[in-house]
Amino acid sequence: MVSAEIAFAVGALLLYGGWAVAGGIATRSLSPVNAVFLSYVASLVIVGGYVLTLRRPIAGSRVDIAFALVSGAFLAAASISFYAGLARGNMAIVSAIAALYFVIPAVVGVFYFDAQLSATNVAGLALAVVAVVLVAT
Repeated sequence: MVSAEIAFAVGALLLYGGWAVAGGIATRSLSPVNAVFLSYVASLVIVGGYVLTLRRPIAGSRVDIAFALVSGAFLAAASISFYAGLARGNMAIVSAIAALYFVIPAVVGVFYFDAQLSATNVAGLALAVVAVVLVAT
């Protein structure tokens, strides 16, 4: 049986893939900013509906709420950058390079949160970078 976290991760993988393809198609005639705006309208409808069905108040420390807002700002700026790349380049290359975002939290985790990376983890990160370089060339 597949664990819940793996099932959610695979769901995210498939949905992010769909997001990249749909964004690439959208930017054929929409500007990247307008494509992102419309995608965020759809996102707010879905997330807003989900939050309303949960009927839970937004609760947390001010610092954590601030970090959630900063996270959203990073995501919005990244989305605009991603869609601008899609509008100007190859969907496979832009998506592959952007997909390396996971290297940033791994490095930040090591330097600021005392996360431990094994030799296998480092090799995996390096191979992912090599894979993207190969896809992008």
